[in-house]
Amino acid sequence: MDYYTLYQYSLEKPENYWESYGKKLSWFSTWKEVIRREKYIAKWFVEGKTNISYNVTDIHTGKALIWYGENGKRIEVTFDELKRLSSSISRILMENGIRKGKRVAIYSPNSILTIASILGSARIGAIYTLIFAGLGIEAIKSRLEDFQPDFVITSNKTFRREKEVPLILQGNLNFNRDKEEEEINKLLDAEEVKPVEVESNEPLKVMYTSGTTGRPKGVVLPHGAWMVGDYTVFDLLFDLKPGDKVLTTTDVGWITFSRIMYGTLLHGSTFIFMEGAPDHPKDRLIKIIEEEQPKVLFTSPTLIRLLMKYDIKLPRVEYIATAGEIFDEKSWQYALKMADKVTDVYGQTELGYVVGIPYALEGIEAKIGYAGVPFPGMILDTVDDEGRSVRGAPGYLIAKSPFPTQFIGILNNEKKFLEYFAKFGYHDTGDVAILDGIYVKIVGRSDDMIKVAGHRITSGEVESVVSSIEGVKDVAVVGIPDEIKGEKLVIFVVGNVDKDFVKRKVTETLGPIYVVDNVYIVERLPKSRSGKTVRRILRDILLGKEVDPTILEDPEVVKEIRNEISRNI
Repeated sequence: MDYYTLYQYSLEKPENYWESYGKKLSWFSTWKEVIRREKYIAKWFVEGKTNISYNVTDIHTGKALIWYGENGKRIEVTFDELKRLSSSISRILMENGIRKGKRVAIYSPNSILTIASILGSARIGAIYTLIFAGLGIEAIKSRLEDFQPDFVITSNKTFRREKEVPLILQGNLNFNRDKEEEEINKLLDAEEVKPVEVESNEPLKVMYTSGTTGRPKGVVLPHGAWMVGDYTVFDLLFDLKPGDKVLTTTDVGWITFSRIMYGTLLHGSTFIFMEGAPDHPKDRLIKIIEEEQPKVLFTSPTLIRLLMKYDIKLPRVEYIATAGEIFDEKSWQYALKMADKVTDVYGQTELGYVVGIPYALEGIEAKIGYAGVPFPGMILDTVDDEGRSVRGAPGYLIAKSPFPTQFIGILNNEKKFLEYFAKFGYHDTGDVAILDGIYVKIVGRSDDMIKVAGHRITSGEVESVVSSIEGVKDVAVVGIPDEIKGEKLVIFVVGNVDKDFVKRKVTETLGPIYVVDNVYIVERLPKSRSGKTVRRILRDILLGKEVDPTILEDPEVVKEIRNEISRNI
């Protein structure tokens, strides 16, 4: 079917559309209503009972997981073995009093036993959260204080760039990474635990959004509804089949990993993931792709830029997909050298993936530099401060229809949940975008909106221009206070470029109000372990504030940038 026909059908008959996907998965009891609309969100597959872990491990055969360590070590797990591993974790949890609705915190790196812990928790209806292994102690404490787990699963260490990295928390169950294969074999020798039936709208997990200051934000996601939504998106994007392989470079601590993992395994496809840095050694991805021949490489724009920086071309795959940050045109063009089809995928923890290129459908093509088109079932709009629709110019991106992967609350914070809907009466994504016909171009966060002389400027607009300049390998734009203009633009560039040319290019391309105050040439930008540029750190450095570098891939970058700024005063 072509995209336009299916999209229109999904809006005219949403119950029929979503029911067709719900029926592709297994349920213990069927639903009484497909959609029950509420004031701001909806309940999905009401009174239908299922289990996402059961749908992953008990339905399929063949290879489920392939894990790679930095030293080239490879572990392969079948769906049957994954069921037994998950059941073993379920049994340990149950022996410690964990039942449906109890809370399990998982603080562990990319490993087979981490995935078994996720599925083992879901198998008995426990609500789990994942704590990113790269967080500092205060960030970990704040999440645990908010989540109040009944049981904590940890690992003693992880490995990154040939270094052992001790993890700073020991839980009720602690995996010893030095005896990993021994522990896996021991857990394989266990009886199956029967999956617990969970109503579609009961919680599956709580995912904390990134940030190291203030009260953490625990996004509550539903069990069966989220399962159907995630399955649907990966069906539309890649037309996955049993036996297909999907390789990702993401970290289990972030929502992107969960989406890819479940979206792959629910189709009976093989999920390939790795521990450590994807670029260490530099030919690591090349060797994995040559050996595994994946259908899909799901990564980040940052990794594509890194490959471009070192002129590394990966063996060709059918699909390259990116998520998590703006995918600039130059990086997209580079990705096309390594894949038949390229797509960006846009979403947020609170909403799920709602924009991309659904290559499984006919009549739709990618538009370079754009996140894609709304998936069937999703109505998006861009509006101004008064809530009036705008086209061809940046506006606040809002979701005007519910979606199965949409959140059902913020843990312990009803006020924060309602704030998403307070301004426009619809789900405010917090992002700024341009709608060009059906295509969606993400230009930045509304938090990153820079106001210069009364004009709203997005960091993404400026970064897109600068990234097109020959010699630019990476770029970040921030605004800092200015007594006259309100804010002024500061640009950080990785690459060999002339600062004055950068300033002129921005002004000539975007207009005279886009006056750049300063350009700093740096060796690298502050990146989170998930690969995102942390602009807040750049802004705080410029303002002389103390920064918390614990979320960064390498905290030393803060000192490097401070030194570069000092040299240019």
